[in-house]
Parts: sequence; C-alpha cells; structure tokens
Amino acid sequence: MKTRFRLIRRGTRQGAFYCVDTLTGKRTSLQPKDEDAALQIVQSKNQALRQPALNLQIAKAYLSASDSGITTRTWQHALNSLIETKHGSTKERWQRAATEKALDLIRNKLIIETQAEHFLQVLTCKTARFCRPPHDPPSHLGDFTHLAVTNFGYL
Repeated sequence: MKTRFRLIRRGTRQGAFYCVDTLTGKRTSLQPKDEDAALQIVQSKNQALRQPALNLQIAKAYLSASDSGITTRTWQHALNSLIETKHGSTKERWQRAATEKALDLIRNKLIIETQAEHFLQVLTCKTARFCRPPHDPPSHLGDFTHLAVTNFGYL
C-alpha cells in the first residue's frame, strides 16, 4: 500500500519540515525542526490511515500517561467541576442549566469519546432552551470538544 503522507524539507539550512498529502497535494508545516520528530509525525498519520480501529485506543494510552482520569471522565464530571467555580446566583443558573434534558444525550458519555455529532444532537434537541435552531448549526463543531476539554483544565 502506497503511503498517503510524505515528509519534505524546504530550505537548505535549518529549513522547515512539511507533511505532503499525496492525494490532495496539500502541504502542512510541521513544528519540530528535528527530522526524527517530523518523521514520527508523518509515520503516525500514515499508520492512522492503515489502522483506524486502533486510533482511539492509542490516543487513550498516550493521554492516560499524563492524566489517569481521562479514560473515565464524563461530561457530568466536567459540568460539576465548572459549577464549582461559580458563586451565588450564577452558580444557581449553572446548576439549573446542567439539569437540562438535552444534556442527557451526552451527560454520561466519556469526554474522550464524544464526537461532533453528539454535540449537534444536543444543540438541535427540541428541549434545549439554550441552543440555536436546527437550520442554523454552529460552525466548526469538530473543534468544540477540544475547546470544552481544555477550558475545563482537563488537558
């Protein structure tokens, strides 16, 4: 099987490494100036295409090395942690919002296993008072999980 991604280096001295998608021809800059690290990133991208079923398990293994709770943390844990940072009437509003029926769709779902489609279901749920109408879905929903997790201080 031909590899989809390959590594190139632009510039003769201290040049930047790029990952080239042979399917689309798109080049993306790789941050490391070290050739070994850049090669490892490209190899990981190719491996992810060959073994898509293992991707989540490998990600969990890497993340659990830095945070042992990442494989068990649910959205209810995240909501509880967020509510604890609030005070007074703001805390009461957050407690009421956390009991919304729409959140039941993701409440017990692991944060690491949540996908954009799950948020779309919550945001388009007819019982969600806080969401946009179904004809106006939020843009860049795939980035929302990352933003939510990092804003709660979990990664």
